[in-house]
Amino acid sequence: MNTVITNVTTAKPDLSRQSRIVFALLCLTLLGGCVSQSVKHVNATRAVHAEREIPQAELLDINIAVFDPGYTEPVEEDSGIFPQVRKAEAGYFPYRLRETLQSTGHWGPVRVVPGTETNSELLLTGKIIESNGRDLELAVRAVDASGRVWLDKKYSETAASLSYSDSDPSEMDPFQDLYNRIANDLLKARKELSSAQLRDIRKLAFLRFADDLAPDAFGEYLREKDGQFSVRGLPAEGDPNVQRVNRIRERDYRLVDALDQHYYIFSEQIQAPYDEWRASSYREAKNLEKVRKEAIGRMVAGAVGVAAGIYGAGQATNGAQGAAAISAVGGGAYLFKSGLDKNAEKKLHIEALKELGESLSGDLKPRVIELDGKTVTLSGSAEAQYQEWRELLRKIYVEETGFTPSASGPETTGGADDDL
Repeated sequence: MNTVITNVTTAKPDLSRQSRIVFALLCLTLLGGCVSQSVKHVNATRAVHAEREIPQAELLDINIAVFDPGYTEPVEEDSGIFPQVRKAEAGYFPYRLRETLQSTGHWGPVRVVPGTETNSELLLTGKIIESNGRDLELAVRAVDASGRVWLDKKYSETAASLSYSDSDPSEMDPFQDLYNRIANDLLKARKELSSAQLRDIRKLAFLRFADDLAPDAFGEYLREKDGQFSVRGLPAEGDPNVQRVNRIRERDYRLVDALDQHYYIFSEQIQAPYDEWRASSYREAKNLEKVRKEAIGRMVAGAVGVAAGIYGAGQATNGAQGAAAISAVGGGAYLFKSGLDKNAEKKLHIEALKELGESLSGDLKPRVIELDGKTVTLSGSAEAQYQEWRELLRKIYVEETGFTPSASGPETTGGADDDL
């Protein structure tokens, strides 16, 4: 009897140690397979709308340049970035932001333009940092005609699963909160400026446009220092050169409006396939995260199990302990292999995402617009086409005025003409 009692008491520590190992493996496996869940309010942030009519002279026009798609070639296969999708998003996100800003009533015309070579009263630029249907992160910068920076920050949003329900996905953009926050931040920056400052921004936009056409005629009206512009003087009231610039500027607005219309049509055309891609990408991204966590958890647990089994085999003092240790090694190896299998499954999800991205690219077609006898191809070279258009406007001004680069402009005055 004494011998039996002795054997039982000496075996207890080994069973306890093995139990702790099994418990640790179980915890690691469960932790590895857990997927964080969160509940988000859909459209929790509302865009602030104007409650009174804003004077016309203080309604700044906004140009939103097509975003930087946020990738460089070559794109790694498992990066989750699909170039054709990103190129589409680079035009789609600015238009969604345009719609949000225009709806608030705080601004003049809001347009999407192909690049930054426009003399804007307020210019917005952006870069896509992350976009996968579930997460969207944008870097947005806003600068007015004076060179004043209104906004330079990153915005991120995670879509709620409710956004991809069976209801019509076009009813509400899954990332509308993000656009609303940008709109509210721009409004906050606007409220920090006086009426006089807002009017000066509009004058500076005109003068910079005129200076771009005929620097010798209008350059003296501008003061520039370290990228900051201010009004040095204004042309005399009734100056015919101002009238000519206004006519040319109207032609420029016609092209900019045509470009903006292109992005509207483009956004409408890709809406349905893009919504489907984004919903599918959302589901794939969640599955991918779950698989990745399960793979890591199983591989870690398997590695620990193998190490514990080897250690236990070395410490075994009888056949039963040795068998338990060998069993632990086998169990750990199985967990490790299942982790590898999960990694293989992850590759399948990546391939599914890739196929979804490639399926969208077929809807991206260039458009050709005829404007005053000028053919503009609205595609990847739209920015270059717009620059060519600006060169044509300069030639038109020279033909109408006879100004050459050596010509001198009119004398400045100290007055302020609100009609500019």
